[in-house]
Amino acid sequence: MSHTQAWCWHAPGEPGQLTLTRQPLPVPGANDVLIANRVIALNPVDWKLIEHGHPQWQPGHVPGVDGMGTIVALGANVSHLRLGARVAYHTDLRHGGSFAHHSCVPARALLPVPDALSDEA
Repeated sequence: MSHTQAWCWHAPGEPGQLTLTRQPLPVPGANDVLIANRVIALNPVDWKLIEHGHPQWQPGHVPGVDGMGTIVALGANVSHLRLGARVAYHTDLRHGGSFAHHSCVPARALLPVPDALSDEA
């Protein structure tokens, strides 16, 4: 798989103005992991930034700070996590976010999801 899909921001407006776009699959940096998202959240910070924008956002930015999914790739310096692990995260809104099928996330931002919890919980 070399591509993914993401909801992209282009200008200040409503969440309904995001466009579903095909994008190259993100490659994790040395201290990052690639997550195949299963569940994402739309939080007040997300819709406020979609409405007003952020100084670092350019058209095509992928918003979203919270997500849950499985690890599908590890950065070169990540040795304490395993592929296939279920994780949740809250990440930096300045970078590509959770409104995508796949998201690169700093390994330090991950929380393990216990087996007893559903993805949605």
